[in-house]
Amino acid sequence: MKRLENSHKLLTKIIPVLRKKSISSLRMDDIAKHMDISKATLYKYFSSKEEIIQEVLSVYIEEIHDSRATIEDDTISYERRFQITFEHAMTHVLYLPEFFWSEVKKLYPALYEGFASALQHHSEQLCSFFEKGMAEGIFNRINSVLYMIQDEAVIRRIAEPSFSITYDMTIRQALFDLYMMKKHQLLHPSRIETLEDQPVKAYINELIQQLSRTM
Repeated sequence: MKRLENSHKLLTKIIPVLRKKSISSLRMDDIAKHMDISKATLYKYFSSKEEIIQEVLSVYIEEIHDSRATIEDDTISYERRFQITFEHAMTHVLYLPEFFWSEVKKLYPALYEGFASALQHHSEQLCSFFEKGMAEGIFNRINSVLYMIQDEAVIRRIAEPSFSITYDMTIRQALFDLYMMKKHQLLHPSRIETLEDQPVKAYINELIQQLSRTM
């Protein structure tokens, strides 16, 4: 258990690096340096760079499974689950940049397949959730696939360094405005008036703070 905790702590140190540098450019010596440990200690936890990437993906997939469990929880209102799906979408998209996933697909196709499979199951579950909400009259009738694709495309654009300069808008404000747009797209008007937006605003603030500490 202690070894697992330590390996997770080490992963939190390398993930910010993977947001900036390509996998192929990193040697085990570099990774050990970023983790603030010796190369010998690094090999006690990870036998190769591929194993490190595998663990990074495992953390991501674990987050996806947590999201799926929440979406299936009928004790939580549809409105709050909509908010949670948006919160998770922000975390999933901002977790690592697009170039990281492209490189994983190229260098470690077997690992990427596992990630892609988990993501596909998650997408199918989200579609089912939206369809149920539509059937009950809580959500507007929309194309759930296109609705989900918006998340990755727009959130990735918002996260680009040039976005704030080009549009004179902070990432924090842009993410909240995107949430407001999606809320009006999805929720039936009768459900919007009573929905409290503060939980999403607080989540965005915390997410931005976390990213600023690791960028």
